[in-house]
Amino acid sequence: MPAGDRLPLVAIDRFAAYLAPAAVSVFVVGWILAVAAFFIIGTETCATTEIPLAGDIKVCQDTTASAVILVTAIGFAATVGSLFLLAIRSLLLSLDRIEANTRRGG
Repeated sequence: MPAGDRLPLVAIDRFAAYLAPAAVSVFVVGWILAVAAFFIIGTETCATTEIPLAGDIKVCQDTTASAVILVTAIGFAATVGSLFLLAIRSLLLSLDRIEANTRRGG
């Protein structure tokens, strides 16, 4: 059988149908992880430090800026990743239509 006459392992439209739910999953799970990372980092980190002459001192550091940057980075990556999957889906469906029209001769 010539190489051009082989059938694909999976039809393009069936494969493209899985990309939309995958894109939604990447978007939703990515943003859930971003918000979870925000709460894990928290807005303030405190530690107790022992100073020889002064005794125990509670030292706190505000981590809000780091948490916001992390949420933005993870959320942006999730958004771009889901848009990339949707673009691949659109491209595959367009190529499938082009192939179908070419085979039909019109």
